[in-house]
Amino acid sequence: MKWLVEILRSGYERWKSGKAFRRMAIIGATLAAIVSILNWIVFPLPTDRLHPPTSTFIFSREGRLLNRFASRDGYWRLPVPLSQISPLMVKSVLTNEDRWYYWHPGFNPVALVSAALTDIKAGRIVRGGSTISMQVARMMEPKERTIPNKIAEIYRALQLEMRYSKKELLELYFNLAPYGGNIEGIGAASYLYFDKPPSQLTLSEIAILTALPASPTRFRPDKNLDLCAARRARVLATLARANVISSADYAQALREEIPVTHTSAPVAAPHFCQTVMAAHPGTSKIISTIDYRLQIICERLARNYQAQLAEKGIHNLSAVVLDNRTGELLAMIGSADFGDTENHGQVNGALAPRSPGSALKPFVYAIGFEKGLITPALKVEDLPINYAGYIPINYDEQYHGIVSISEALIQSLNVPAVNLTSRVGLTTLVGALKAGGISTLTRKDADYGLPLILGSGEVNLVELSNLYATLARGGNFLPVRTLKSENESRPARVFSPQSSYLVTQILAELKRPDLPSSWEFTPNLPRVAWKTGTSYGRKDAWAVGYDPDYTVGVWAGNFSAEGSIAIVGADISAPLMFDIFNQLRQNGQNHWFEMPPGIELRAVCAVSGQVVGEACPDKIGECHIPGVSPSTVCTVHHERLVDRSTGNALCTRCASGKEVGKMVVESWPPRMSAWLLSKGMLAAAPPHNPDCGSELAGDGPVITSPERDAVFILRPKSPKAYQQILFQASAPADARRVYWFLDGQFFASASNDSAVFYAPVTGKHELLCLDVYGRSSCLTFRVE
Repeated sequence: MKWLVEILRSGYERWKSGKAFRRMAIIGATLAAIVSILNWIVFPLPTDRLHPPTSTFIFSREGRLLNRFASRDGYWRLPVPLSQISPLMVKSVLTNEDRWYYWHPGFNPVALVSAALTDIKAGRIVRGGSTISMQVARMMEPKERTIPNKIAEIYRALQLEMRYSKKELLELYFNLAPYGGNIEGIGAASYLYFDKPPSQLTLSEIAILTALPASPTRFRPDKNLDLCAARRARVLATLARANVISSADYAQALREEIPVTHTSAPVAAPHFCQTVMAAHPGTSKIISTIDYRLQIICERLARNYQAQLAEKGIHNLSAVVLDNRTGELLAMIGSADFGDTENHGQVNGALAPRSPGSALKPFVYAIGFEKGLITPALKVEDLPINYAGYIPINYDEQYHGIVSISEALIQSLNVPAVNLTSRVGLTTLVGALKAGGISTLTRKDADYGLPLILGSGEVNLVELSNLYATLARGGNFLPVRTLKSENESRPARVFSPQSSYLVTQILAELKRPDLPSSWEFTPNLPRVAWKTGTSYGRKDAWAVGYDPDYTVGVWAGNFSAEGSIAIVGADISAPLMFDIFNQLRQNGQNHWFEMPPGIELRAVCAVSGQVVGEACPDKIGECHIPGVSPSTVCTVHHERLVDRSTGNALCTRCASGKEVGKMVVESWPPRMSAWLLSKGMLAAAPPHNPDCGSELAGDGPVITSPERDAVFILRPKSPKAYQQILFQASAPADARRVYWFLDGQFFASASNDSAVFYAPVTGKHELLCLDVYGRSSCLTFRVE
């Protein structure tokens, strides 16, 4: 013993001398340098192999799997953090695979020796003795199971332990482990075998997935059920012996049925899933805004309804549902049947740009309200009009003469909408549509022209529906959200709350001519503000509706752009829209839009829609925007003095000495007056006292043909009889006859609104129209 003490003392003295210390320090530094060179230069860790390409799994807002797409190398991989794996799953793997995981440096010498003895005794490889770290190394660099390769695994395991924490290595193991075929990682395995996340696995499922990586082919439940069951029992027995599970849990897990096939690939929201995957490439897990139950209901309704449309030559339809409060997309139907290759079912009709027909009209009315150009009860023209060669015509090819703004919007009349668009201005309209999220209007404003309000531009169903949702939000725009991870945007004002409310109240009118007749006695029709649209050529039928909570949009037509006589928005798309609303409102609807501040009720003339005057015989109530809405007192009704004996109108100059009475007459603008007279809807005003030589004040005749500054070009080879120019004017009701003067010379006289024709002569001409009271209008035109 003394000699040992002496040796230790001698060594300590030499250590203190510093000479040996310096040598050992040099040796240590050299060894460290060698290890570093081996680790980082000679044998660097191929860490990129620890993160192979991922698949894409798309989930509903509730966490239900909607669809999945394999990685670019054809594997199913869904990386999950360790915190989202069942703690029992972690215990099961460590108990069965590497119970000393948290204590060894990356390899377990005892396990390796024990495995080697077992293999020698068996005469074949029975156990590998690999730790979790060594298995990660092997999955990172797959090799044959040989002794040199095992040594390389040990070295790599040491490198991994130096670089990653134990928890990080365990997470890598669970995301790289093979689970049979092209399934890698517990995230994908949990969904493909059991249709659930790894946090919700049962004990039996945990045992199956614990066993699979040891021999993925042999222990697959869909390939070798008996071997899988035997291996599950072995894993469960190990857990029971280690007191990880109770005997009761052990017995219950053994009785649980083992699935013999993969779960079928989900097919919910296929168009949505393809779109969102393309928008977020490389994202492994996508939590969408889709409401799973609502999506499935809409898909069922669409399939059933499509069968009815097919009989009418309509083979495609699309639908979307939006949450008005958040802008979230709750359901999307790109087509009724994704697998219908004959009718291009894989096309996503919800995003395809199409002509909206009349579906944009509410927005020009909203602008008109907030600019003070119109009010709901105001009467406007629905008469022929020519805008430099463009003559708008109503859908029914009829003109209705005089209608209120509410009637014009409800009946979707084209002429009043075009007239209002002209007053609002194309630039203002297009600017509002773009501010409301319409991204498909990429041409110059002038390229669309006034027909834009009738569908000369293109929109898609998602953006159009969100534009209606903007009205539901009181004029505030929110971009459509498709992912739960997206932050809510701040609302942007597009329309005023007051104008949005006025439009909404008009669109919510239930007694509408476009309501399908079959619904006349439907007792539970939900209260919805809605509008339809039918494109030119009957190729697209639209219906978009909203209430305070939801907006539903439906499009129907053919992706081939083939038209059909049956394609009408109200008849084709509106029924499905209301069916979806009925599903949304199964529990009843308890609220509607509240009137915003800044709207008041006032009395207006029941005939003209202007502020009620003293001569107005009837009045009605109307919502208006104080300080903004036009406040002109009724200009239609006037009190006239009449001679009781003759019935002639009297003025202050000729009333003296007569038996004077009073009567109320209607005096409309000339074009309106002429239409009312032609329909027998307006009594002619009494003629002025012929003995009075004074002129009556008021509006004169309006020349409706030709246009001001029009240019006519004569065709030399055509007879002049076929090239005559029409002279026509609208005069007030009290003017029964008008007189035409051409270039200062009397040309012709005719009854009010009658046609006169002129055989043209080249040159510039001045045309004057005069009524019996001396009121006139004039214009110039040119013949070349």
